[in-house]
Amino acid sequence: MKMAKKEQPQEDESYFVAIKSPLEVRKQLLESSKNSIHCLQNYQRILLIRQKKQKEIADMKESVKELIYLNKKLNEKLPKYKVELMQEPKEEKLEVKNLKAKKSVKQAKTPAREKTELEKLEDSLSSIENKLQNLNK
Repeated sequence: MKMAKKEQPQEDESYFVAIKSPLEVRKQLLESSKNSIHCLQNYQRILLIRQKKQKEIADMKESVKELIYLNKKLNEKLPKYKVELMQEPKEEKLEVKNLKAKKSVKQAKTPAREKTELEKLEDSLSSIENKLQNLNK
């Protein structure tokens, strides 16, 4: 029993489509690529912000745990006292708060910048803009 061979289309057949204004089509494609890259850049910025936020929250949780622990230890070491005897005048409390606020502002850290994916997107965006400028000339 012989199986009948089905006719298969030849692989070397090429189809050509005529484009009326190839420069305009190329320009539109590059502009849409540019818009897509802008969206990806914004998304990468959002991801970086989320990562920084999560890191800061984790750091804050650790700090709060440590403060609670240290406060507990301090309360165990301090002698018992009456609250009425230990109250300070209101003016001194304000000065102490202002000094603490100034110290905390000076101790603020600047986070390190990581933009690996974002830099790649910026590079491709600049190359697309260069191609667009060359087409406009």
